[in-house]
Amino acid sequence: MASRAGVILAVADVGRSVAFYRDALGFEVEALYDDPPYATLTLTGTRLSLAEQGHPADDRPGVDLEAPTDTTRANALLVVEVGDARAEHERLGSAGVRFLADPYEPPWGGCRFFCVDPDGYLVEIEQPA
Repeated sequence: MASRAGVILAVADVGRSVAFYRDALGFEVEALYDDPPYATLTLTGTRLSLAEQGHPADDRPGVDLEAPTDTTRANALLVVEVGDARAEHERLGSAGVRFLADPYEPPWGGCRFFCVDPDGYLVEIEQPA
């Protein structure tokens, strides 16, 4: 039985991405590695790992991890739930985080907006209904 779930994102610069997820979104750094550059962060029990792109691994032959090259297409996005999406939008905007649009209140309730990490990954900040 699984004990925890998470995701690994390929990034161009692990330090830059750690700063975004730690300083802007509030993730805690669990571990940092140098060779190859890699970081593990957590938020409310969920693990987010950041792997510097371009490093092959013996246990995934033929598969290279690569940060997005076309930020107009998303294969995945990270969702972070918050208590007040509008307040979080204001806080992140003051920190210079880039948004796709203003907060949106869908017909089913709640509020959400999308921001972009340094490599172009989408992060949905969601206040559930």
